[in-house]
Amino acid sequence: MTIAVWDEERRKLMTHPGSRQNDEERIRAITTRLAEVQPASRKVRRDPLDELVLTILSQSTSDANCYRGWEALRARYPDWDAVFAAPDGELEATIRPAGLAKQKSGTILSTLARLREERGRPALDHLETMDDAEAIEYLTSFKGVGFKTAACVLCFAMDRDVIPVDTHIHRIALRLGVVPEKASAVSTHEILNEIVPPELRYELHVLMIGHGRRTCTARSPRCPECAIGELCPRVGVPD
Repeated sequence: MTIAVWDEERRKLMTHPGSRQNDEERIRAITTRLAEVQPASRKVRRDPLDELVLTILSQSTSDANCYRGWEALRARYPDWDAVFAAPDGELEATIRPAGLAKQKSGTILSTLARLREERGRPALDHLETMDDAEAIEYLTSFKGVGFKTAACVLCFAMDRDVIPVDTHIHRIALRLGVVPEKASAVSTHEILNEIVPPELRYELHVLMIGHGRRTCTARSPRCPECAIGELCPRVGVPD
């Protein structure tokens, strides 16, 4: 089945109350079972620009290296104006522990430059006046900012009921069959934010990341130990 055909079938099903109820019941069961085997997580709310930069640093690296880069940045610069005014190459050297430092420093500096030009200062507090769709559209208009990064800003900095989709969540959603086999991360974002009840989106985001790291790994998933094995058709997983 192509993505276009799947999407059309999905739209038809989503208009049926029974289908919506089945989706919600399954998602709630998945969330409950994962929560039984993983510790609870407390949301730490940050300033939107802080969250944006932190998420940029997190791209294609480990949590440990991301936070090493973040801590080095915050230790060196008192505010975002100081980051913008730093000598050429200094930010890149500072965030090197996070990896891809040249690319990430370019994204951060171009973001700060645009905010200073548009808003007069480096800040994202104007996002509070936007709805979710407007905020995501605005954030993804910045160079180097994709759907996941934008969704992280909404979820963690603005307390919006949005589920960011990283590589772990995308992989698990595919294996659970809640998205088509060739769905992109953007399609997965749209589908999950449609079928996951708003009050579960943050919790499920955290639980699925943990599950993807420990059990539903990219290679050699530990299916016999899976807490949601009975709810998973194992789409794309070799027997």
